[in-house]
This record gives sequence, C-alpha cells and structure tokens, in this order.
Amino acid sequence: MTTAAFGLVLASAVIHATWNFLVKRSTNKLVFFWALSGVGFCVVLVPSIVFAIVDGFGWEQLLYGLGTAGLHSFYAVFLTRGYTTGDLSSVYPVSRGVGPALVPILAIFLLDESISTGAAFGIAIVVVGIYTIHIDTRFLRDFAHPLRALAAPGTRVAFLTGFVIALYSIWDKAGIDHDLHPMALNAFSIGSYFLTLTPFVGAGTGGEVVQNELRSQWRSIVAAGILAPSGYLLVLIALETTRVSYIAPTREVGIVLGAAMGVFLLGEGYGLSRIWGALLVVAGVITIGLSP
Repeated sequence: MTTAAFGLVLASAVIHATWNFLVKRSTNKLVFFWALSGVGFCVVLVPSIVFAIVDGFGWEQLLYGLGTAGLHSFYAVFLTRGYTTGDLSSVYPVSRGVGPALVPILAIFLLDESISTGAAFGIAIVVVGIYTIHIDTRFLRDFAHPLRALAAPGTRVAFLTGFVIALYSIWDKAGIDHDLHPMALNAFSIGSYFLTLTPFVGAGTGGEVVQNELRSQWRSIVAAGILAPSGYLLVLIALETTRVSYIAPTREVGIVLGAAMGVFLLGEGYGLSRIWGALLVVAGVITIGLSP
C-alpha cells in the first residue's frame, strides 16, 4: 500500500468513527441519524447521477442498488437502536468487528469459498476481543460477567448490526462487480437510511422533539451528513491504486478510535478493558484481511 493510499484510508477510519461519535452524542439518535442521512443524500445525489450516466445504468444495476438499499435499511434501524440502548465503546467495536469476521463464514455458504487457517485464527481473535470489551474491571474475579453483559440489549443489537454489515459487504461487492458505480451505490445506501427512518421519526417522535434536535444539533447533523459519504469517497480514491484486501482491514483501525471516544469523551464504563478489547478486534480483522 502506498503512503498516500494509507493516509487516505486512515483518514476514512477517523471520519467514520467521528460521525458515529456524533450520532451517539446526540440527544435523539433516531432523529439525528435521519437528518444526517438526508444531508448525506443531498451531498452524493448529483455526483451519483453523473457517474451513473457516464458509466451506464440498467435494470441489473437497479436490482443491485435496491438490494443494497434494503440491507442498509436494516443497518440504519439497528445502528440507531444500538446507540440508544448501548455504549459507543461497546456497540461500535462489536458491530464493526463482527461484520468482517462473518464475511468469510457467510462466503462459504453464499459464494462457495473456504476459510484459510489465518482467517479462522483472525475470527478467533475477534471473538476474544469482543469478550474483552465486556470485562468490567470491577468484577475481574467474575469471568462469567462478560457473558451476561453480552446479553444486554445494546450488545445484541450490535451483533445484528454486524451481521447486516457482513451481508451488505458481500452484496455491495457483487454490485460493483456488475458495474454499479460505488458512488451510485453510496447514494442507494444513504438514501435508504432517510426513507427507512422517516416513518419511525413520524410515528415515534413528536414534532417538537424533531425541531429541538434539529435546532440544537444542526451543526453536528451537517458535519455528520458530510462526513458519512466523504469517508467512503476517500476509500474509493485509495482503491484506485491499492488492493481491497489491504484497504478493508486498515479501515477498521477506527474501531480503537471509536472505543477511545466512548471511554474518554463520553465517560462510558469498563475503562481500558474496552480499549484492549478494541485492539484485539482490530488485530483479528487485520489478520482476516491479510489471510490468503
């Protein structure tokens, strides 16, 4: 990987963790994520149309785009639910770590692939990392405590989020292989966030709640709405010169940053065990990504 590509991917990881931090810090996660997705869709709409016209866009690309929208709809619902019921320093590392760990497993059934020894070892490291994230230093003698913590609502939703990440990673790769431009794919995904969450916002919150969130968080909403699609754009630029097998695991360095933001900026519990656990998750993801 070139120095320039490495810098772009690291910047993307920081951006991704940052906008997730902004979602978690918001007052109403549902309204905030709905609003940022609206901003993000406006950001990518025109470029995605231009690329679709230049590269061509047919029924096959539309099918993959709609499939992407469907999977990302579940991602939007699960992510907002996870941040409503759980900590950033737990939900972010678990969801981002489970996704890459499940991809090679799902590929066995969906793509008729096999898992190498290195990938299996990486998956095991991810599992250990997730366990470590839930070690409460106040209960070091209670080795079963993480098992009970894993049953918490936020953690359960984080696992579902990771499962959806694995599914849309495989589907999106297939879409790109069938000539769906990544920018158009990005528009389908972030547009689905806005459309999916709109009925939830309308039915689950009052107009005053929406207005208060927009009024008090508008700067963060605009920032997150720009950051979300921009981070992916940096990855697309890096892909022009670097193998995806190097880029994908490098992006997950943001897992550590997300955990650190939760612990040090939001004052979430469990302390350094979540940092160490996040480091293990990243190590496992990198091992998976670099395995043959």
